[in-house]
Amino acid sequence: MLRVGITADWQYLDGNLKMVLDRAYHEWLRGVGLVPIALPALPRTEADAVRGLHGIVLSGGRDIHPCLYGGDPEPRFEETYSHQDRSAFEFALVWRSTKLNIPLLGICLGCQTINVALGGDLVRHMVDPKHRHRRKRDGASDPRHRLRVEPGSIIGGLYDSRDIRVHSSHHQSVGLLARGLKATAWGPDGVVEAIENPERPRLLGIQWHPEVAPRSRFSRAIALWLKAKAEEHRAESV
Repeated sequence: MLRVGITADWQYLDGNLKMVLDRAYHEWLRGVGLVPIALPALPRTEADAVRGLHGIVLSGGRDIHPCLYGGDPEPRFEETYSHQDRSAFEFALVWRSTKLNIPLLGICLGCQTINVALGGDLVRHMVDPKHRHRRKRDGASDPRHRLRVEPGSIIGGLYDSRDIRVHSSHHQSVGLLARGLKATAWGPDGVVEAIENPERPRLLGIQWHPEVAPRSRFSRAIALWLKAKAEEHRAESV
């Protein structure tokens, strides 16, 4: 079995702090034969959390607090922050996975988390008048937009179409890239949509949500990439 951990968030529901994780991530990964494991965001449990895992997915969610990348701590328009325990836990997972060479896929917030944890920052509020990256209103479906990818990159090798469209839902994006990272895909208006490190081929951050369309060729190709890297990691562990 190839076990892949998926990070969860904390939210107050009915006055109680509860772990939440969209079921779509599980169904998407199970579709290629991976075994998803929900990871509660409990700081200082990272060593135990990664034990026995062959890969990690940082799921989507709310915003990273600006104090974590040197930004003005005052809240701004549309910002809603992830629980502080989640940020602490996921930052430690990024550092640990890069040290141990565990395959790591960051989705939306997860992509931003990789960049910030490694020393980059974010665009705190994208100007998006045509609503290419986020919904026009609550309850509306996530917008789809075209993707331009860099030939020869990880993401560029996963799909052979020149007309790639992805589901997007974010109002922040990758800003200054962390050392070693490079942008390898872009959306409308030049927004960074994928980040990679040529020296770490098991690390990938994507700004869109493949789990929203799990049966699409591109979404499946991303899951199969993670599976292949997980198989490599398992073979090394043995």
